[in-house]
Amino acid sequence: MRSSQPLRVSLKQLVAWGDHLKVHQPQIDAQHEAIFNLALEIAHIWQDHGDLDELKALAEKLDKVLQAHFRYEEQLLAEIGYPELAAHKAEHQVMLHELEVILDRLHKSQSGSIVGEPGLAFQNDVLGLTVGHIFNSDMDYCLYARKAASDKEHVWPSR
Repeated sequence: MRSSQPLRVSLKQLVAWGDHLKVHQPQIDAQHEAIFNLALEIAHIWQDHGDLDELKALAEKLDKVLQAHFRYEEQLLAEIGYPELAAHKAEHQVMLHELEVILDRLHKSQSGSIVGEPGLAFQNDVLGLTVGHIFNSDMDYCLYARKAASDKEHVWPSR
């Protein structure tokens, strides 16, 4: 007999951090993993119709973490001579703007529990800003770094 309840699947069951998302620079990989986990935590709270104030706090934390990460990543990419750095920086700015729009929407919401279907759009936005960027754009500079490393012993600056 089939249940009338929708199937509830955690995003952690569908999306997992792993070597396939690493750029093989230890600090950036650690930052990416922290961002990834924060995005999943945000999506989980939304999916479970959790506390809106908790969601706002996590989204604000994500904003701060992303800003610091982007500064670090851009500095490192400049040091290795990444030719697409300007485009990558521009993408970071667009992402921060999109997150500001999300934060603005959250701050205009009433306190309490999260309700309604817009949660799916919110989850998609947050996951796109984080996981999507790592999986696509950041893999581009990873390929550049790997190619450059074949010409030298090490491409990433020591930190």
